[in-house]
Amino acid sequence: MRRTFIPLLLIVSASLAAPTAAAVFTTKETPEYHAVVKLIESHYHVKHRGIPFVANLGVKSAKVVSKSARRVLRFGDFKLAIFEDQDFSERDASGDIRTRLRRTLEPHWHPLVAVRLPEEGQTLTYTKADGDKFKVLIVVIGQRDATVLQVNLNPEEFAKLLLNPEQQSRELTDEATTVEQ
Repeated sequence: MRRTFIPLLLIVSASLAAPTAAAVFTTKETPEYHAVVKLIESHYHVKHRGIPFVANLGVKSAKVVSKSARRVLRFGDFKLAIFEDQDFSERDASGDIRTRLRRTLEPHWHPLVAVRLPEEGQTLTYTKADGDKFKVLIVVIGQRDATVLQVNLNPEEFAKLLLNPEQQSRELTDEATTVEQ
């Protein structure tokens, strides 16, 4: 019951806060994020699933209202694409996904860490300075699932990422994709 209650609460709070939240939470387009999602779709011949607009607005509204939501979602803005139960074996002869990602993101984005484990897949993390914040793009590709997450971090959170990039990349992705029970 609790699993159903939280999304329902988020949707209700989003609908109540929609007129003001839409003005507060509009963000610049992120062409690199969309280019990476399209690249993964074309490279692996798969389709992503994003967060529906109302749910995304609900999460952002909850960050304003809820202290625990602000603590858990410690980043200012995020974009998330999820690829579930699809085949991520290398089928495309146009090159390695890491090379194609690097070409898509250069010269503005810089690789931070790349981890490739045969049983778990690969995690690729890229960063970009954006004014007083830092944008972080995390691409996690497993055998059957993948996630693309872009977050904006303040300097303190970015410093944590630099101390242990592999662990922090994993934690950021887990926080953005896990539903509280």
